[in-house]
Amino acid sequence: MNRTTLFRASLLLLALGPGRALAAYSCNVSVTSVGVLYTTSPVNQDANGTVTLTCTRAASDANTLTYRIKADDGLNASGTQRRVRLGATNKRLNYSIRRGTAPGGAATCGNNSNWKANTGNNGAMRGTLSFASSLSASVTWGYCARVRGNQGSPTGGLYTDTVQVFAQYPGTNAGALTSSVALNYSVAVGNQCVFSTPPTAMAFNYTSFSATPQMAVQGFALRCSDALPWSLAVSPASGSLLGLSYSLDLTPDTGTGTGADQAITLTGTLPADQAGTCASATCSATQAHTITVTY
Repeated sequence: MNRTTLFRASLLLLALGPGRALAAYSCNVSVTSVGVLYTTSPVNQDANGTVTLTCTRAASDANTLTYRIKADDGLNASGTQRRVRLGATNKRLNYSIRRGTAPGGAATCGNNSNWKANTGNNGAMRGTLSFASSLSASVTWGYCARVRGNQGSPTGGLYTDTVQVFAQYPGTNAGALTSSVALNYSVAVGNQCVFSTPPTAMAFNYTSFSATPQMAVQGFALRCSDALPWSLAVSPASGSLLGLSYSLDLTPDTGTGTGADQAITLTGTLPADQAGTCASATCSATQAHTITVTY
């Protein structure tokens, strides 16, 4: 069986010039997705992720900004109960997401701090962002997703849900909203593999005729059932953007599941002494690649 995930290799030719300060506060959020293996035993399966809020301001703006970071109930909720779903079937498993109690630390699934999208403060990650003397600032919170064990003996396969995450700033009912981003949660049932922390976008900064190869490295985690052989492949394994050739490599690309996370490294390489093609001071381009796990 194959499972796939997409990421984008982003290439930037030459160095970036200085950015301009925005005329008012501007914020965006990013979030990590997670996955686990379900068990028919009473043992709960927990996975920790993070959400990061990044804001910019003009020099004339105040150097503090209140915020709320919220999450909706996902695509398959029944009332306020979040659920993952097996494809287009009516087969579902219940799960919960708890938020951290303060920025910077990991969340605990055993607490009762549901991460929700309530209109007010209840359910939100909230606080005050301090810019000090800078024009940009960010804060990272942890969350914990839990699928309760022993929910019967569900049909084998990959159960998924997508939760939309967004922030409000300032942290009042009248505050502006960021664009939402997707938190993808996967629960694998039976002899399965799942990306417990999926790969994300990979970026390269390349200057024409660089004397040395430019590399980008990122790690992600694969979790497969105990004793289940697996293999990984990236497609395409090489490419060219803006006249710059590059290659991608996965290490390791084969293994045997242990029921726990196994670390995978994705390495991108741009060889030295490439001119590239760019009619201005800077250029950028993107290319989607697919990582497939076969088991």
